[in-house]
Amino acid sequence: MRPVCLVQPPVSLENASPCLDDKQFGLGMLALSAYLKSRGIETFGVHVPLALGRGQTVEQVVSGIQQRDPGVVALGLNWLHFSRGAIQFARLLKRAVPDALIVVGGQHATLFADELVEFAAEAIDAVVSGEAELPLYEICRGYLASGKIPNGIAGVILHGEMPPERRPRVISDVDSLPLYSYRDLQPSPFEADSAALTTGRGPCPFQCAYCVEPTIGRLQGRDRLTQQSAARIADQIASLLNEGIRRLTVQDAFFVGGDKLIIELASILGRRGLRPAHFNVFAHPGSYTLDGLRALASIADVTSIDYGAETGSCDVASLSRRPIQPDIIVPSIEWAVEAGVIPYTWWLVGLPGEDAVAMDDTKKLIRATMAAGATPRWVSPVILFPQTAAWRQAAQFGLRTLYESFDDYSRFSDRTLAESRVSSNLITHCASDGHPDEILGRCRDLNRFIAMNMGIVKRFYRERPNSPAPDLSWIERSITNSM
Repeated sequence: MRPVCLVQPPVSLENASPCLDDKQFGLGMLALSAYLKSRGIETFGVHVPLALGRGQTVEQVVSGIQQRDPGVVALGLNWLHFSRGAIQFARLLKRAVPDALIVVGGQHATLFADELVEFAAEAIDAVVSGEAELPLYEICRGYLASGKIPNGIAGVILHGEMPPERRPRVISDVDSLPLYSYRDLQPSPFEADSAALTTGRGPCPFQCAYCVEPTIGRLQGRDRLTQQSAARIADQIASLLNEGIRRLTVQDAFFVGGDKLIIELASILGRRGLRPAHFNVFAHPGSYTLDGLRALASIADVTSIDYGAETGSCDVASLSRRPIQPDIIVPSIEWAVEAGVIPYTWWLVGLPGEDAVAMDDTKKLIRATMAAGATPRWVSPVILFPQTAAWRQAAQFGLRTLYESFDDYSRFSDRTLAESRVSSNLITHCASDGHPDEILGRCRDLNRFIAMNMGIVKRFYRERPNSPAPDLSWIERSITNSM
């Protein structure tokens, strides 16, 4: 039986300096490879940006796939900036392996499934809307055996046909999902000792109006967040450690499990003698008490937490339906420092209700967090995705949407990193009576403010030589470049 090829596409064939990172591994692709292999289907994976970054040409990458003669090619379109590249690569592969079935899936593909299957009907045979293990397995099993896509697969969008059910069937027991391997996409990452963990499936229970996570989890097939057990997460960590991966980060809704999950995970890892070099968690402020943060600190040689602080304005937080009020942010940072966890903060501009007073409040909070020991890692304009509350009801939030279609969001494929820093054409929305330049200007302003006040964090760690300290030189360069 012919194999299945899983492809992480390039941002675009023309853009050598994308505005967003293109070297990450799509965890969905790794999960799909693991699942298909567990069901007896041979797979191989190709990470095109890494292959090109290591000196291969596009022609060589395509030829390598062609020589292995896949029966099905599954392209991951999880992040919006891969939009153009996914379609371009689908077209190349359709010419190179004309009898192979070309399937596209992922978060961004789910948001635009109907538009995508029409937009590139000559190259894309099907779009999987939502979690893809079960629908992709049904597609592969049927097509590899008969040369046809079975009829009526839930979550599979075909050109000119209405699916029987838009949401796919999903694997309810997330602990039963097979362990994924970073070896399933080649070549290996540039930082071969780093990996991301996925710890659950489904929508974030918080309902922030500008965030896509509560929406996409439901579109992908689940009505509530389902987290893996601490034991299952420990199994995945053990598997990655065996691959030589020593630095791990968790960027999904793991933090929703709070102290209970992190304490249990730390206990299991300790009993099993599993100890990464670095363990990082993204979280809402207030997700962990001092006990939870102490458990986090015990997991690895170095631990860090990235707090989504986002705004210093109580009014903006309330209007945005943000469950975390700014007054919990500084105590969360103080607990992290006391526990021995390095704290970072992330900030957003372009939120509903944002004005000059809100920006002053945010600057005051940034300064207070720096005085407490947190390093601002990033300031970013909000990317307003389709189907979020603030996108669907923009006027109610005082916003005006500038991006609507798949083609609109595909601009992220075209723009270079340098362009994204000086041009507002990647701003997806603005105040109802404003201009996108205002949001880009606020982003620069906050970056300048942080750069001017980095001495606060430097002094904090200089006065505490025994506290784990962040890599301030790297962050200073990142913030300065963003100005």
